[in-house]
Amino acid sequence: AQWCARNRATSGIALNSGHAYDGILHRNEAAFAQHPEYLGLRGGQRNSTKFCISNPGLRQLVVDDALRQIEKNPALQSVSVDPSDGGGWCECEECKKLGSVTDRALTLANAVATGLEAKYGPTKYVGMYAYNQHSPPPSIEAHPRVVVSVATSFIQGGFTIDELLAGWQKKCRTLGIREYYSVNTWDRDLPGAARGGKLDYLQKTTPHFYDRGARFMSAESSDNWGPNGLGYYLAGRMLWDVKEADRQDELIADFFDRSFGPAREPMAAYYQMLD
Repeated sequence: AQWCARNRATSGIALNSGHAYDGILHRNEAAFAQHPEYLGLRGGQRNSTKFCISNPGLRQLVVDDALRQIEKNPALQSVSVDPSDGGGWCECEECKKLGSVTDRALTLANAVATGLEAKYGPTKYVGMYAYNQHSPPPSIEAHPRVVVSVATSFIQGGFTIDELLAGWQKKCRTLGIREYYSVNTWDRDLPGAARGGKLDYLQKTTPHFYDRGARFMSAESSDNWGPNGLGYYLAGRMLWDVKEADRQDELIADFFDRSFGPAREPMAAYYQMLD
């Protein structure tokens, strides 16, 4: 939190967009026990945490859960309705009629956004990812208060990131990016292994995503300031103002001067090796 404050890595709107279905299930265990038909149908069994979204009772339960979250914390600016990770989508005929997996996930997010707007007006948002099986663009319109963050990994359907952004932009008013600056199980905090340390990648993609309409950024990162501290600093500057990408050399010099003082030269050589 201290680093975020000092580097202006703050947000105008705190967007919640992480995997949410498991949390909804946990908070409403009694209701799901009473209504097993709310769970997704898989292999003839109602046991999937990918809900039966075609069920109007399930949709109302999720709307009510979102309303309770905000009643408990009125300062909450958004709730997530992103599906749980992995597969297991409902196989019932009514869900199939809703369309693609993306259309189903967005149908539920739209229902929540409509419910929040009815009570709070245009002040609350619903977040979800374009990720995994629900990464392809939808055929239905997103509610104006649904913000969809396109993932830069784990996407399906043969789309590029730009194609996903273009496709979602046709159906969604506000887009974001779900990025992966550093994931410990991928890079183990090793030098030169993570996107967060690849300066050319950050310089290219940050303004590019903005130009393609993205207005939110959520990125996994780790406590690995040794290999990635310079990248994190540059990302913070560019996320504050994407035009900072044009000043990368100047910002790199600033980082070395302010961070290392008399050790500037050997540390500059170290980061040059990493990059």
